[in-house]
Amino acid sequence: MDILQDHSKVSLRASLIQQLNAYSQNEDEFLRHVDDLAGTQGEKIYPVLLNIFTQLDFKDNEARSIWQGLVQHRQQMMDCMVRPVNLTTAICDYMLTVRRELIHPKVVELNLFEETSHYCKCDRLTGLYNRSYFEEALKSEASRCKRYQTEFSLVFFDLDHFKRINDTLGHQAGDMVLKSVAKLIQSEKRTEDIAFRFGGEEMILILPGTPKYNALILAERIRHKIERMNLSFEGKQIEVTVAGGVATFPLDTDIETEMVECADRALYRAKDQGRNQIVLFSEDKRHNYRMGLIGPIKVQELGMKTSQSPSLGRIKDLSLSGMLFELQKPLDMGSRIQVEVPLSSRDTPLVMVGRVTRLQPSGSSYDVGVTFLHFGEQDRVDISKHFTSLLQAFSSAY
Repeated sequence: MDILQDHSKVSLRASLIQQLNAYSQNEDEFLRHVDDLAGTQGEKIYPVLLNIFTQLDFKDNEARSIWQGLVQHRQQMMDCMVRPVNLTTAICDYMLTVRRELIHPKVVELNLFEETSHYCKCDRLTGLYNRSYFEEALKSEASRCKRYQTEFSLVFFDLDHFKRINDTLGHQAGDMVLKSVAKLIQSEKRTEDIAFRFGGEEMILILPGTPKYNALILAERIRHKIERMNLSFEGKQIEVTVAGGVATFPLDTDIETEMVECADRALYRAKDQGRNQIVLFSEDKRHNYRMGLIGPIKVQELGMKTSQSPSLGRIKDLSLSGMLFELQKPLDMGSRIQVEVPLSSRDTPLVMVGRVTRLQPSGSSYDVGVTFLHFGEQDRVDISKHFTSLLQAFSSAY
């Protein structure tokens, strides 16, 4: 089973157990919840259900038939005995006398069993998966990508100045911050994404089937919301920000063990450049080229119902993967734009299409971060040549 399917079942299992505990005194309500869940999730819920109660594995169609049979069997038992019959009793009787699937049944405290299984893979403080499971998940996701010729991205988060929180407010405050950030990450990620506590204040997201610019959009959204969290401890406000690095497999490396190193290098640049930002991994020794280009760049929003004149902006940073520029008006996060960059090495401007992944007020204007969308191989070669010329032209600035 690949990690995406495994994680989906883990999440579904956790949801079912949570509902089972919530409706422990009203199992009829739990059964109605199961029917509703089956309407949205399909037959895949039934093998998970049966495994929770019996520790046996069944195929989807067979599991659905068994579940429907045991629900009917429970009703027949209640009609015959004229009293309520709990699910565990009905399932044991059904599997022993009707299906005869259980040969040597064992009665196990469900909560204790599930907690033991959960904590083998999860961090007790934050509830995120732990580092041990991360290594397993990373290997499985890389194998899946190689098999199906797909990609995935990894986001490496690190809380800024976390030691300062522990030193000034104590470890209880630090634990509260870690749990709050982890909860936010869990709420913002997609169902198929997998969140881990890598160690200390470091957290990682594995994003299956996600190209680099989409990973950056998600990481930026999480960074933005963490920055705006309203946290306090014993009456004292706590300001929390994170830095992050993004790496993509196999674009940045096709060796899964190097993914953390790539994302960590991008994270280091984010911290070196002032923290509270997300940086993409790049092999460029000079990831950002700070330039004083003569003449403004032209920025045109794409996909607008009504045509608008291009806006003029001032470029701040430029790399092979994206750019940062100053603009007088805000742009929508995630919107597609076309940017014309005047180059001294050619008569016509370099035209690039990208997606807005960062928007930050800067005085009376805005700093806009853009990640370039996928280029064809020849386009990338041509663009790389222009960057080489730019680097040579502005090398004297370093």
